[in-house]
Amino acid sequence: MKGLRDSSLVKFIWVGVINTLAGTAIMFGLYNLAGCSYWISSAANYFFASILSYWLNKRFTFGHRGHVLQSGIRFALNIGVCYGIAYGAARPLAEQLLAQSPLSLRENAAMAAGMCIFTGLNYIGQRFFVFGEKTMDYRENYEKWLKSPYITEEERTLLREMSDEEAEDAFYKNAEFGTAGMRGKMGLGTNRLNRYTVRMASMGLAHLLGKGARVAVAYDTRNSSKDFAVEAARVLAEAGIKAYIFDRYSPVPLLSFTVREMNCDGGIVITASHNTREYNGFKVYDSTGCQLSPEKAGIIAAFMEDMKESLNIPVCRSMENENIEYIGEEIVERFLEAVEKCSAGADKKLCGELKVVYTPLHGSGRDYVLETLRRAGFKDVKTVREQSEFDGDFPTVRKPNPEEKEALSMAGDLLLAQRGDILIGTDPDSDRIGVGVRTGDNIRYLTGNETGILLVDFLARMKGGAGKKLVTTIVTSQMSSVIAESYGTEVIKTLTGFKFIGGEINKIDDKDLLMGYEESYGYLVGPHARDKDGISAALVICQMAAWYKEKGKTLEDALNELYEKHGHWIDRQESFVFEGSEGEKKIKDIMASLEKEGERLFSPAGNIERVLDYNKGIEGLAPSNVLKYFFDNGSWLAVRPSGTEPKIKFYYSIKGDDQAAALDMCKKIEKSVHDIAEY
Repeated sequence: MKGLRDSSLVKFIWVGVINTLAGTAIMFGLYNLAGCSYWISSAANYFFASILSYWLNKRFTFGHRGHVLQSGIRFALNIGVCYGIAYGAARPLAEQLLAQSPLSLRENAAMAAGMCIFTGLNYIGQRFFVFGEKTMDYRENYEKWLKSPYITEEERTLLREMSDEEAEDAFYKNAEFGTAGMRGKMGLGTNRLNRYTVRMASMGLAHLLGKGARVAVAYDTRNSSKDFAVEAARVLAEAGIKAYIFDRYSPVPLLSFTVREMNCDGGIVITASHNTREYNGFKVYDSTGCQLSPEKAGIIAAFMEDMKESLNIPVCRSMENENIEYIGEEIVERFLEAVEKCSAGADKKLCGELKVVYTPLHGSGRDYVLETLRRAGFKDVKTVREQSEFDGDFPTVRKPNPEEKEALSMAGDLLLAQRGDILIGTDPDSDRIGVGVRTGDNIRYLTGNETGILLVDFLARMKGGAGKKLVTTIVTSQMSSVIAESYGTEVIKTLTGFKFIGGEINKIDDKDLLMGYEESYGYLVGPHARDKDGISAALVICQMAAWYKEKGKTLEDALNELYEKHGHWIDRQESFVFEGSEGEKKIKDIMASLEKEGERLFSPAGNIERVLDYNKGIEGLAPSNVLKYFFDNGSWLAVRPSGTEPKIKFYYSIKGDDQAAALDMCKKIEKSVHDIAEY
């Protein structure tokens, strides 16, 4: 009953006093002076007073910042129900108690009693139904931080400068910790990445691993990444855990490799991958170098949720601590040697003739990719100078995401100017890679699936596919499976996320792995790590381009040959961003709607043969919020909310008798998707 005893009750009473003065004057005036009936008089009171009550309670009492339409509908429903119950009960009660009194006295008494009953019911309804969703915690959390003796005066000033909307978004919930760790906007608040929430997550990991464990810590080029890594190391050290921290920007695959190589019990990378500059994240790994399983992530999340004092987590005084040690160059060299072993065997002479343009997008992959290509014999590698500077503001791009052509546009300009063959770009933590191929005076940017399809074919061709295993996901191109199986390669499908791919690779002998890949530009072409590796992928992609160049072909030519051989497929992915608490609700509403009406909504594109709801734990996989629709021609469409960003994703793998037929079906699906997402 705590919610009934907070300050909102006092504020509600003040609003009630104002409404009562206005409402009762209207009600009793209409009844006693104008001669209106009991029901008309009481209804008029609550019609006019409710408008005032809505705005005062929305802004003043409950501090609600949600959409007016949604809360307005709930408010009207609440008023109607409370009015009907209160005045419907008050009248027979007055009739029974004052049976011998005049009618006017009985009805005046009924209106007074109804008003009292209504007030109690109305408060409960507004508090928990109309304005209840995520509105009280944010004010409570905000005040707790503002009054805390543990924050600095500078931080206190920043809190005071927040608008109501900013405060709500920063405090309406705790930053969520999942299998990919924790990711969000940087800033003060429980729903932000800051030194306090990083300390909470670090303490959660310490709780999971226990005293005496060993943890490797890395960070990318984002603003505050190094500071957050230091905070994590200090928390771990104080908790009796040995923290090994890099002394320079380090990509995700290096951390995954390091955990395995140094026999650590876990790992941390401070990164938000390809998100915009205001984001950062806290990514956690287990002892195999793989992202945490849902069970282990759940232990950390539960610990963080139960943490009583989140602003006063103990940390060691300085980095000069017996439990903190810096990782030296020896590990970096071992990593580069492991990447070299991922080579597909292309001749160094051929590699030396390929003209490559590379952009690290201001990220941590720069030195590692360039050194890897140099060792493999690539002599003509041009970098985009402006994007080779480490800079967490990412000044040359809106978003440092190699999945987007816009992020690779400067590399594209350089590729055309240099008459190069291929461009590659890695994101700030260098786990993803984008590819562009020059075709005359134009550039063909490959999708994540197209690059994956080419890699599957090339690796199976060069290393032999028979008896090997391809590990991919339920939303990755169907064509990659068709190609792999044509070489005698077994295809293992997992849920979305490289944590699941890495988990399956853990079950495979190193020699039996062909590769792991997902459609979101993430590839692992060797057994040295358990997460996406844009560095080793860069090596094999460039070797593949050199191999085809020697045969007078581009990667686009190679891709077209695969379509002719294995069928015409179109693989696409669309995302729709819905931010904030209202956006979160919108995503849930879309998924709920598709569960009920998905078959009808997507039927214009073709006949749907079956639907899989992965929430039910289908095909031996853990339950996951994914819906997948299979058409009778082998095509499919999948929908899922992102686990790391405020967006919902639609994936389609479409097959046609020819490219035109596949494109026609694809357009029909796109229309249905946009109708649903933009409704």
